[in-house]
Amino acid sequence: MMFNYFFGSDFRSVPYLEVLNSKVENLQVVTIKPKQSGRGQKLKPNPVENFCVENGIPFSYFKNDAIYSDMTKGLCVSFGLIFSKSFLEANAPLYNIHLSLLPSYVGPSPVENSILNRESLSGITVFEINTNIDEGGIVYQKSLQLNESMYSSDVYEECVNIFIKNYEEIATSEKIIPQKHNLPPSKTSKFTKSDFLLNSKEYEVAKLMIRAFDSIGPAFIKYNDKFYKIHKFTNNPNGFPIELNGGILYPLVITPEGKKKMQVEDYIRGNK
Repeated sequence: MMFNYFFGSDFRSVPYLEVLNSKVENLQVVTIKPKQSGRGQKLKPNPVENFCVENGIPFSYFKNDAIYSDMTKGLCVSFGLIFSKSFLEANAPLYNIHLSLLPSYVGPSPVENSILNRESLSGITVFEINTNIDEGGIVYQKSLQLNESMYSSDVYEECVNIFIKNYEEIATSEKIIPQKHNLPPSKTSKFTKSDFLLNSKEYEVAKLMIRAFDSIGPAFIKYNDKFYKIHKFTNNPNGFPIELNGGILYPLVITPEGKKKMQVEDYIRGNK
């Protein structure tokens, strides 16, 4: 039995929606209503809604009392809402993609925490959703080697590739394996903007943060009375050294305050 419904709401949902849309006819998408954001507090559609509009995919806004009578099996990726017990009981099975080897790194930020904690192994887990967060039975799990050159965006991309390569197995699997709880699950929480600030951080910690937050952040620093978002760094000296406790950081890709994202060499050239 294949997926015919997709639940998602942010940029991490879109690559999986794109895969499903290429493989499933008459795919139905459920997302959340636009939220107010920005200085003007205007209603802003989420990336999933934008993708649906651009590609002519039918979508609807989630309601907790909804019954999707034509749903055979649903896939949920970074949806942003927790399903109630009554909703789960009234609808066909829902499966969630979680980017860790559950029960490790339960919660909203497994990729970022894996990098921050210098893990050498991560992965992707597809599990059946129940009333306990990230605790449902596993239908698919695949490990992914991490290294010190990988950013969170690299991990997200590799997990999508795993999903693409193993889609048929994931979509048709009916075998559900209970999660192992020999050890207490490691839990993650949602990061806020203040968590991305590099000032006062040790050099090695700052590098971990830049790699971990390049997708949901990025990390940023106040330097010479200006704020700079730092998307990538290099270990090779350049003309934009930032001295931190324990070492000198050399940004490679930045967004200077009030400017667009750019290579550091272009920023240096423009400020001569």
